[in-house]
Amino acid sequence: MKPQGTEIPSELCRLSASGQETLRHYDDRVAMLLRHAGNAVVPAMWEKQRSLPAAFLTHLNKAFLVYDQSLRFVQSQLHQAGWFVTCAPGCSHCCTQLPSGLTGVEILYLYHGAYRAGIVDRMFRRCMERLELWEEICRWDPRDLVQASLEHNLVQRLHRYHALKVPCPFLEAGLCSLYRYRPLACRIHFSLSPPHWCRPDHFQNAHAVRFNLEPSPHVMKALERLDQVLHLDLSDLLVCGFVEYVVNVMAFRPIGWMENLR
Repeated sequence: MKPQGTEIPSELCRLSASGQETLRHYDDRVAMLLRHAGNAVVPAMWEKQRSLPAAFLTHLNKAFLVYDQSLRFVQSQLHQAGWFVTCAPGCSHCCTQLPSGLTGVEILYLYHGAYRAGIVDRMFRRCMERLELWEEICRWDPRDLVQASLEHNLVQRLHRYHALKVPCPFLEAGLCSLYRYRPLACRIHFSLSPPHWCRPDHFQNAHAVRFNLEPSPHVMKALERLDQVLHLDLSDLLVCGFVEYVVNVMAFRPIGWMENLR
């Protein structure tokens, strides 16, 4: 979700040729690692036992690490231009949004992190609570919103959800309990304004300078291909997709990580 008041610093639109080449290099590495993850999958093991090779997780971990490196590179370019990202641990004003545009493999990664932390049941209950709230928002659309396009409807509903200031189900004492496993929608969102301006009820909220460093089509296609390999067809809304994955895909079971399947 792109919040209201989003502005992209012009420096991002005029990176040097070498800067653009560096970003393409990062994208190529991420896409390659995601392809390796897909190649490691043994379809029968996944479909019948919900088991994946340990190599799959190794490649997936590396893909997210390299993607984070690309984000730090962009931040360094902004820093050189005089822009400073103000996001820091303990600031969770943007964590009242409902992330959208998630792929199934991102939800799988979240689930793996939740299972490792022993919090799947608690996170599932919280997601169910947010899902009920989301469904209520969808039921009570005003007449003019019902007549609008699907994309417009979704954006307006997401803004209404954000305005309620409901914390993300994965938030614990202002910190993300699954930070290492967070989806791209959470990784790419940055603010250059004072942190408190990001509060939806702050009088300067509309003037906050926030932006999303959107994944390249190259990276998104690699994630979508991985979804196809795993036959993951989930809602792209965080809480909806997580609930679907827990119940319909895993039935609350852990993912089986197998060594030397090939």
